[in-house]
Amino acid sequence: MGTIKIKEIKVKSPLAKKCAGIIQEYSWGDNYPVKAWSELKCARYIIAVFDGKKIVGCSSVTRIASPDKIDNGKLWLANAIVLPNYRKKGIFKLLYNKQLKYAKRYNEPIFSCTSNLVVEKFLLKNRWILYRITKDESGEICKVFIIDPVQKHLKKTHH
Repeated sequence: MGTIKIKEIKVKSPLAKKCAGIIQEYSWGDNYPVKAWSELKCARYIIAVFDGKKIVGCSSVTRIASPDKIDNGKLWLANAIVLPNYRKKGIFKLLYNKQLKYAKRYNEPIFSCTSNLVVEKFLLKNRWILYRITKDESGEICKVFIIDPVQKHLKKTHH
């Protein structure tokens, strides 16, 4: 592993399409009913981790990642993927911290969805709360998590 750098990627950059290809291949799969580019091209923020000139991980923040569309419009940490040979080297945490720092600027609840047990444990360890269980576009069970649930628009009002 060479020098690892993290950079913001603009949606119009050809690198954004490369990130979508990595997401499709290493996370969603070619048979997934949605193409990664259709989501990533709407991202508010895309970051990629490079080993030299090679993209070895990427993630985004978007408002359209709700697997069942119920929470579209809200902030989502999405598309976090690290190539297999680069996992367990702190790259996912680096991506996560950059995503979270960006999303927190909006001062509103942040959502994430996963069916990956490793990611689920990571979110719970980092104070995320299970918000609901749903199905993604392929019909697979997906857990939606939320952080900062004390924001005023999530508080229940008592009469």
